[in-house]
Amino acid sequence: MGLNWDDLRFLLALRRAGSLNGAARLLGVETSTASRRMSSLEASLGAQLAARTPEGLVLNDAGQLAAQLAETIDAGIQQLERRIGGDDQRPEGLVRLATTESMATLLMRGLGPLREEYPKIHVELAVGSAALDLIRREADIAIRFFRESNPTLIAKKLGDVGWSVYASRAYVESTGVSLGAARDGCLLAGQRVVGYRGAAGRAPGALWLAEHSRQEDVVFAGDSVMAVWNAVKAGFGVSALPCFVAYGEPAMVRLTAAVVATTEAFLVIPPDHKGTVRVRLVMDAVTALFERERELLEGAHTEAGS
Repeated sequence: MGLNWDDLRFLLALRRAGSLNGAARLLGVETSTASRRMSSLEASLGAQLAARTPEGLVLNDAGQLAAQLAETIDAGIQQLERRIGGDDQRPEGLVRLATTESMATLLMRGLGPLREEYPKIHVELAVGSAALDLIRREADIAIRFFRESNPTLIAKKLGDVGWSVYASRAYVESTGVSLGAARDGCLLAGQRVVGYRGAAGRAPGALWLAEHSRQEDVVFAGDSVMAVWNAVKAGFGVSALPCFVAYGEPAMVRLTAAVVATTEAFLVIPPDHKGTVRVRLVMDAVTALFERERELLEGAHTEAGS
């Protein structure tokens, strides 16, 4: 018996919905129909794809593999429909933009002109520290602060993001800390330090912080820039932060005019979006934002003690 794509749709719906009832609702059919299609698919493949537990169907390894194939086929069909129907050539539709929490606020301000000029383009921000899979369509565009290693993806450098050293105004007033010009050595020895952990600890600013402070002085560690920013603002201690994140916050003080580390920012898309008009327009808007805010992003906007 040949494999029926229509049966694969039910497996994909099961993966997305998490239950047989949910899959049936997603496809607008009865649960008995969804169950029958799953059984048909298992018979076609000669393998069990899901374990039937008291909580419902749970995909096994074979089911996950088949669902990944179904995801790929579904993405290909959607792409074909968009291209044949001309959707990719119109300035309208949804564009999912993946970015970090620290960049989200700046992006929302910067994308205002795009919204005014192209009201039918709807940008959805996927905010988080994890790098979403562009090939599997978890996002259409990503702003990444590392060089993309996947050669099939298209990457364009947006610019550099500068980091400096910050503390809360209350911390500065209580400790009298003053760094002046950045210099070599254990610059932050004896200060309470807010550090980074996990993937965030590999960012250039986090690495600089680790080199210029002592582990015994770390009083708190965050797994994202915003977690560290909130801890510094609350007076926990000093830390390195991207300058654009702390700029304009009256409760924060930049302790040195020096940019102590730099992160490269890239705009990344899958290759089949190269000719998609709505994606290109969002990319142009993000590029223009980085150009307008270059001084802020690079950290050249203020002096120490501001």
